[in-house]
Amino acid sequence: MSEEEIITLDSLKNTEKNVSFAVEEEVNEAEETHLDYKRRLNKKVSEFTEEEKSHYNKLAGRMKRKNDKEEEISKKNEEEEKLNEEKKINMFNQLYVLKQKFPDNTGDIHIDKEMSLKILEEKKSLILQIITTKNSESVVFETLLLMCRSGERGLNYFNIDALEGYADNVDSQREDIIPILKEMVDLGEIDTSMMTPQLRLMIVMSSVAVKTMEQNNDKKKNQIVVDNLDT
Repeated sequence: MSEEEIITLDSLKNTEKNVSFAVEEEVNEAEETHLDYKRRLNKKVSEFTEEEKSHYNKLAGRMKRKNDKEEEISKKNEEEEKLNEEKKINMFNQLYVLKQKFPDNTGDIHIDKEMSLKILEEKKSLILQIITTKNSESVVFETLLLMCRSGERGLNYFNIDALEGYADNVDSQREDIIPILKEMVDLGEIDTSMMTPQLRLMIVMSSVAVKTMEQNNDKKKNQIVVDNLDT
């Protein structure tokens, strides 16, 4: 084996250095900007060859796309932050109104404009739960009253007046019935977990609708009696 073909430890070390340098150079070129490229060539753009100018424009285009994407992401983040801030302000205002309208058992719930939207939403859920629980016996009573009126009207359609005035009689016992319902709610005998504000409103409005129908029917009956007397 000739002296040129002998592989020494130094030659292996030099090879590793060369390989390492090549990889490092490749990585640097991948991260290189058009300004870095111009600086490395150390000449004006007007002095570039067609190949150098093509590569320069390619790097410049890549940089522009990167900047445009970062600007788009930044703008999107700003819009989301603005939207979240508006939601947070609206949520705080809702909680403030609820605390003012239902001060019982909500006075200890602290709210602050600096709280995050998530925390304010949790506060709202808690306040609504307290309000629903506190007024649930009244909602249950309205439900019972609605059932009484519906049953009474249903029998009337079959010309059965056995329960005529039943709903009004139940309503007259409101002060006696509601404490009983409250005790049943507190003992868990009546499930009020579904008594959301929307459901409570629907029950009350339905009760008012049935009562209005009763009043209108009574007016018609009275008018018929009057008409018969006039004839």
